[in-house]
Amino acid sequence: MTLGATALTLKILNALLSPIIKGEVALKEFVDHDVVPDLPITYTDEVGEMLKNIQYTIECLDEVDKEKQDIIELISHDLRTPILQSLDIITFLNDDGDDPEQRAENLSLLSEIVTKQLKFLEEMLKALKAKHIEIGYKNFESIPVSSMINKIIYDYKKRIEVKHLSVINTIPEHVKLHGHSLGMKQVFENLLNNAIKFSEKNGEIHISEISDKNSVQIIIQDQGTGFNERTKDTLFSKFVPGHLGTSGEPTTGLGLYLTKKIVEKHAGTIEPFSEGQGKGAKFVVSIPA
Repeated sequence: MTLGATALTLKILNALLSPIIKGEVALKEFVDHDVVPDLPITYTDEVGEMLKNIQYTIECLDEVDKEKQDIIELISHDLRTPILQSLDIITFLNDDGDDPEQRAENLSLLSEIVTKQLKFLEEMLKALKAKHIEIGYKNFESIPVSSMINKIIYDYKKRIEVKHLSVINTIPEHVKLHGHSLGMKQVFENLLNNAIKFSEKNGEIHISEISDKNSVQIIIQDQGTGFNERTKDTLFSKFVPGHLGTSGEPTTGLGLYLTKKIVEKHAGTIEPFSEGQGKGAKFVVSIPA
């Protein structure tokens, strides 16, 4: 073999092996040092597809790892504090719990703390469950929207009654949307929960729809605290601490984030509207027909 032929062979081998070596190095850097690579996308052959797949896989793994860290930090912060508070109250009741009035007050506070944390855990479980909901066309079905929402309203009956709210669902029985039943139920639960949480006593919540041949729009509108433009930009962000509800209800920063994720998996959109603080809020969910 001539020197020129050898050089040509080496050049071809290098061209073939170079992207494979880059992929191997990228995987090692990610595993060992959590470094997300920026692999070249100029290759157009099978090797190029392999590099694209490696890049995509690493980015997905990195996102999962970040979300796991977010959840760990949130749980460690939001569970530790109330548990310590509960232990303090229990210690007080054991040591100085003879005063009936003081005892009743502390038991009430303990009940409130435990109830809030139960709600928090329920939201966290929903979040984790949503990560495993397989939302794809093979799992889509025809969903009778009005009856689904009426069931959710019934489930929230006690919370609605406590605030003396009127929840008015005007969606006709024949209206249906094509989607994942469990996913869409969570969307409407989160939006109604949000409307109740930020509604003042004796307020109204209206649920309506606008449909055409292209989409089904579900509108949930309240007369509550509303929001300004600055708040609007962070409504769907993950783990962003929100304001307490009108009766001091806590927020986890998960509900609207999950809602948007599920709607997007349906190729839909969700838009928030408000004329400002104290002027109510409206959320419009649009799902392709």
